[in-house]
Amino acid sequence: MLTLTRKKDMYIYIISLFAVSLNLRIGITSISPVLETIRHDLHLSNFIVSFLPSIPVLCMGIFAFFTGYATEKWGAEKAIAGCLLLIGGATFIRGIAYYTWILLITSLLIGIGIALAGPLLSGVIKKKYPSKIGVMIGIYSVGMGLGASLSAGLTIDLQQLFNQSWNHALAVWGVLAILASLLWSYAIKGGKEQKGTLNGAVKLPFKNKKAWAITIFFGIQSGIFYSATTWIASTAQSMGFTSKEAGTLVTVLAFIQMTCSFFVPILVDYLQNRNLFIYISAFLTFIGLLLLAFSLASPWTSAILIGVGIGGLFPIALMLPLNETETAEDASAWTALMQLGGYILGGTLPIVLGLIRDVANTNTQVFLVLVLLSLMLIPLILYIDRDKKNTEIAHAS
Repeated sequence: MLTLTRKKDMYIYIISLFAVSLNLRIGITSISPVLETIRHDLHLSNFIVSFLPSIPVLCMGIFAFFTGYATEKWGAEKAIAGCLLLIGGATFIRGIAYYTWILLITSLLIGIGIALAGPLLSGVIKKKYPSKIGVMIGIYSVGMGLGASLSAGLTIDLQQLFNQSWNHALAVWGVLAILASLLWSYAIKGGKEQKGTLNGAVKLPFKNKKAWAITIFFGIQSGIFYSATTWIASTAQSMGFTSKEAGTLVTVLAFIQMTCSFFVPILVDYLQNRNLFIYISAFLTFIGLLLLAFSLASPWTSAILIGVGIGGLFPIALMLPLNETETAEDASAWTALMQLGGYILGGTLPIVLGLIRDVANTNTQVFLVLVLLSLMLIPLILYIDRDKKNTEIAHAS
């Protein structure tokens, strides 16, 4: 009976973990399909409107620094529940965000919630499922990907349902965050195992070269993903796509990314050949961006290639700090640093590209920058592998 109870608790925990991860991208990707509408309605430039998806990503970097404080004060699991409430509340406020500053504040609050929840969830996975990191990261990645694809694909439908109100269409997604908070709170209540938390303050490994290499790797693939999802819809619209078709394009990209994000880490664990998947993923990302930059193929082809490529790179990037550390505290610390630097880089990139797009008035330069960045991924992973021999020394740094 005890075994059955523990199995039931484990399944509930996994389901709740999936529900949490479902909400860690919705506040960002739901903006993309209505970005042009928001820009038109609020009379914004591409540079200003690019802050809407970029602010949460920047926050995911900046506020990851406070992961240790949240862990020490509330414990990882309770802090995650609080983050979901923050995300849900800020998303609801978008229903009355008729001014730019309100919309920007909601992006800030959503970003703070995501920033804290991400590394805390990685630490929980490291502690509770140390022998099943690949599977759990797969579930985690699928949740984020599913949330991204659903929000990108259904926001236009919701807008039509609410009499063309993009405000209400964005606000509806807050329901999922509140429900996830309730489910997560139920999963962690009671029982000795569920009350376990990550204890003590988390010290970020600022002096660790390998940790910084992982951070840059994560930042580049993150920047490519958020830049692609930010600008691929408007690029498609400039090529004659309707807003509905452009939204579907983002959905396809996110759905493929989600699917690959589930299977790739499992295959990496099974085949024990991380680099093979990195090389393939980086190459597909490169080709997809190159085709989009010069309009050499349909945006559908580019979306599929980028989706598969990032679908491989993202979960592997998430696995890197978990594979390179020995304790849950270290896993959270490395993940927090990875987010701190990686998401600042990833969040800044769409803003810079928005400025480039305003100046150049074309999408070619935007995607050429992404092509060049994709070429940097291979040297980075080669450096991380070369530094493997120094892992023990690195852990002591």
